[in-house]
Amino acid sequence: MKTLTLFLILTIFSLTALAQNEKCLALSNKIIENTKGKFLCHSTFEDLYCMKAEFPETYDLETIKTICDTTAKNVKVSYNWRINYDKNDEKEFLISGNKLLVTIYFDEKFFYFEFPKK
Repeated sequence: MKTLTLFLILTIFSLTALAQNEKCLALSNKIIENTKGKFLCHSTFEDLYCMKAEFPETYDLETIKTICDTTAKNVKVSYNWRINYDKNDEKEFLISGNKLLVTIYFDEKFFYFEFPKK
C-alpha cells in the first residue's frame, strides 16, 4: 500500500510539472510522433523536465533535423542546429518564453528533450 501511495504522489508531481509547460511537451510529443519515434522515459530535476525517445534506425541525421524543423515551423528559434560539447546536434526553440532544447544522439538513435518545469 505504501508503494502505491508513493507511486501516486510521484505521478501527481510529474503531471503537475507537465501541466505547467504543456506547449513544450506538446511540441516534443509531436516531433516524436512525426519521426515515428518511441517514447522511452522522462525525468524531472530541480527546475527541468526531460524526455528521451528513440527514432527509427532508417533515418539519417538530415532527415531527423528536417522533421524537427518542419514540426516546429511556427516556433521561434534561439539558435539553429549546432554541435554541443558531446558532439551531438542540438537546437533550442522558444515557446511562450520558455526554452525547449532538442538534442539528437544520432549514434545511439535517440532524442533528448529538455525544458523548464515552470
